[in-house]
Amino acid sequence: MKGSTRNLINRVYQKGIGLIEVMVALMVISVGVLGMAGLQTKSLQHNQLAYFRSQAVIVVNDMMDRIRANKTVAATGSDYITTETEHVAAACSTQEFINSCESATCSESQLATYDVQQWKFQMACQLPDATGSIAIEDTSSGRVYVITLKFNDSHGAQAAREVVLRSAL
Repeated sequence: MKGSTRNLINRVYQKGIGLIEVMVALMVISVGVLGMAGLQTKSLQHNQLAYFRSQAVIVVNDMMDRIRANKTVAATGSDYITTETEHVAAACSTQEFINSCESATCSESQLATYDVQQWKFQMACQLPDATGSIAIEDTSSGRVYVITLKFNDSHGAQAAREVVLRSAL
């Protein structure tokens, strides 16, 4: 009989301890879930930045390919030179081109102007707060094009990200 009394006393004391254990377990699980949510948020931010960087590289390489395709103007003219200008995202839907060289016959100089307009259009539509410039360096070994593209994915909270491509013709 003494054994059963002892078990009864232990059961009485166990009622409150079980509730505390459940509350501690819930607290630990809650902290873990909050940590996972924070990790997911950071992951999405880094994924977005990687997407913008790859878009910037694609836009810069596309412009360099356009310059290489129009070798006559690229080697002698200055039609591809642009200064750093801001491009508004609204230009994305309302872009008007002087002459569409895709559907009309263009001179090499007109094609260069069209290529620069297309490049500005791509920057405005694919990257946040994008600016870009194209410069030429004439060296003894030939002409070098420097294409610079900057974008700001943090809405001004951090310095702009920059992609620079230097290529000789």
